[in-house]
Amino acid sequence: MAKIGAMKEFKEALETLSLEQQRLVAARFVADVLDLTQDARVTRAQKVAADPDATPDTIMSAYHSAWHAAMESSVHGDMELIDWQKQTAYFVAKACAESLAPSHPGVTFRHLASNVAHHCRMARLCASIEHEGEQPSLSEAEAALNRQIQTQFQIVGTFLEEQ
Repeated sequence: MAKIGAMKEFKEALETLSLEQQRLVAARFVADVLDLTQDARVTRAQKVAADPDATPDTIMSAYHSAWHAAMESSVHGDMELIDWQKQTAYFVAKACAESLAPSHPGVTFRHLASNVAHHCRMARLCASIEHEGEQPSLSEAEAALNRQIQTQFQIVGTFLEEQ
């Protein structure tokens, strides 16, 4: 496995990947946070993102499905206190949709995998927030975020070795 130990190395490694490779590694990032959602549309869409033989039509359909899941779980416009579980599901669905984002001819580079990694980190962070008391507790958030980042470093290292 290629060793990635810092965010700079992580970003540089992702920048070397083609858009197709970014989709495949992004699908692995999403797979790592699927435990944070119960939405079957997101699970199905992630499988499409991970399929190197997926057709453009299948990818587009899965993209729309994941995007709808994200919008349905979005807390924007809701006047209630933030529902951290709903926010977690939103970030997982958003990450999945981003991993399937349509590309356009002539686009040579996009930050697809980096954006997906960020959404997955946000999902793990939201999931780590304790909300049993009167105030949310962030006591576990930093450790959860650091574990997620290290897992993503390992995912990219493994992916690079497989190429």
